[in-house]
Amino acid sequence: MIAATGLRWIATLLFCTLAAYGLWRAFAARSHPWTVRLAHGLHAVMALAMFAMAWSWGMDLPGTPQVVFFSAVAAWFVLAALALPSGPEPRLRALAGVLPHAVMTGAMAWMVDAMSSGMSAGGTGAAQAHDMPGMDMSASGALATMTLSGTGDRWSAGLLAVVLLALALWWLAEGFDRGRLAPRTTGGAASGGAVHAAWDVSCHGLMALGMAVMFVVMV
Repeated sequence: MIAATGLRWIATLLFCTLAAYGLWRAFAARSHPWTVRLAHGLHAVMALAMFAMAWSWGMDLPGTPQVVFFSAVAAWFVLAALALPSGPEPRLRALAGVLPHAVMTGAMAWMVDAMSSGMSAGGTGAAQAHDMPGMDMSASGALATMTLSGTGDRWSAGLLAVVLLALALWWLAEGFDRGRLAPRTTGGAASGGAVHAAWDVSCHGLMALGMAVMFVVMV
């Protein structure tokens, strides 16, 4: 999906690092609820899928299972928050907290669907990408190997890029604030938990930032 070698390797390093961190948190945070550890694992899977999308061979991966999976993940974030056995205010706060993650996974499903729809219409394999209806091949050395040609799809991709960029800035700012205040907490366990929370939020921001770049490439 990304033709520029430097940007492709930056995306590879970013998403592989985020995947490794998500897997580590999923298995290491044994004191956390299983829903939290599952969320870390799901973010790791999404990071791996984004890594694959940066390369031409990622276009050969089946699209429909990915769309179904990420759509189910987006629904799971919302349903898990609504299923909390709490009062209406805590439940609403929990729902507000997971909505950005649902937006991210929903955007991931949209991206895979947009790319796989062109692949199924024009054949499989990166070498046949120039035959895709709704996709334009970029010139040699351009930023992307293919971009969306439909006006509605391009506007949708641009809107999702703006939303993800806003989420990235929000999460990164919150992560920096938590990291700055973490050393002031008392007690080793409390301090470690604050540091982990800061890293978690920052990684969410980096994921959203990387996804925003991928959507900009599609436009």
